[in-house]
Amino acid sequence: MKSALAFVFAIGLLVPGVAASDPSDCGRLMYQITHYEDMVGRAEALGRDDWAAKTQRHVDLLETRLADRCPAFSARDEQQEAARQMALLLKMAATAAAKFFTMGMY
Repeated sequence: MKSALAFVFAIGLLVPGVAASDPSDCGRLMYQITHYEDMVGRAEALGRDDWAAKTQRHVDLLETRLADRCPAFSARDEQQEAARQMALLLKMAATAAAKFFTMGMY
């Protein structure tokens, strides 16, 4: 019994990439990259260069992790970039609408 567990453990150590290509993990990394890219823009808008630089380094780390774990997700094509830009536009429109309809309270 112990030898079977040792064998399974050894296989798990030799093949670490099996769980790394989980689609939910890839989607989570893409979401985090988009979120932190927004934070870089926010930091630059506030004039916080140190915050922007640190956040950009974190984005670079996440992109490297995405490229290692999910090669199919790492390359952004034109359609993905257009969808990301549309999501950012909708987010800005929703924020502006919330401020307008609540008379600046939100």
